[in-house]
Amino acid sequence: MKSGLIKMSILASILFMLSCGTSKKLDTANAQIQALNSQVDGLNKQAAENQKLISELKEENISFNKDAQECRIVKENLSNNIKAMNNALAEQGTSIRKIYANIDAALAKFNNAGIDVYYKNGLVHIAMKDQLMFKSGSTSVGWEGKQALAVIADVVKDFPAVSIYVIGNTDNVPVKSGFIDNWSLSTERANAIVRVMRDENNVDPSRIISGGRAMYKPIASNETAEGKSKNRRTDIILNPNLDRLWEMAGVNN
Repeated sequence: MKSGLIKMSILASILFMLSCGTSKKLDTANAQIQALNSQVDGLNKQAAENQKLISELKEENISFNKDAQECRIVKENLSNNIKAMNNALAEQGTSIRKIYANIDAALAKFNNAGIDVYYKNGLVHIAMKDQLMFKSGSTSVGWEGKQALAVIADVVKDFPAVSIYVIGNTDNVPVKSGFIDNWSLSTERANAIVRVMRDENNVDPSRIISGGRAMYKPIASNETAEGKSKNRRTDIILNPNLDRLWEMAGVNN
C-alpha cells in the first residue's frame, strides 16, 4: 500500500512538471506570436505609407510630364518665332550690319570731313561734326552737309523697317544770340537735318525722330578747343523697328 502511494506521488510530480513545461512553452509561443503580429502590423503600416508615396510620385510624374510638354511647346513656339523674325529680316533686307557696311562705304569720302560711322549695341551710329553741317551759330545745313545727308538717305530708303534718330549736340559754351539756350540750338539743328532728309531726299518723315541734348552728352572734354569741336555734332542713329519686324513675321506681341 505504501509502495502504491509513493508511485502515485511520483507520477503526480511528473505530470506537474510536464504541465509546467507545456505552460512555459505556450507562453513563449504566445509571446512570439504577439511579436510577429506587431511586426506584421508595422510592415502593413509601412506598406501603406509606401503605397501612398508611390501614388504621390505617380501624380508628380504626371505633373512633371505635363510641365515638360508645356516647356517643349514654349520652346518650339519660341524657335518658330525666331525663325519667323529671321525670315522677316532676310525678306526685308533689314540686317543692321548690312546697313552699317553700306553706310560706312558710302560715307568713306567724308571721313576726313568730320563724319564717323560705327556699330554699337546693335545700332548704327553716324556722328557728323557741326563744321561739316552748319556754319557757326547757324541752323541752315550747308552744301557739303546736304551731300552727306543725300548719301545717308539713299541707303536708309532701301531699308524701310529702320527708324532714324537725329540728335543734336553742343559744347558747353552758352549761345550768344538767336536761341534761348543750347537746348534750342541743338534741337533746331536736328530739326533742320530732318527737314533736308524729308524735303530734299524724300525720306518718309514717319520714320524720323529728332531731338537735342545740348551739352549733356559730350564725347570729349569741354576743357579744350579740340574737345569742344568734337562735342559740337549731330548724331544720326539707325535702329531696326522691332515692332514692324514682329508684324512682318506674323508674331503676336
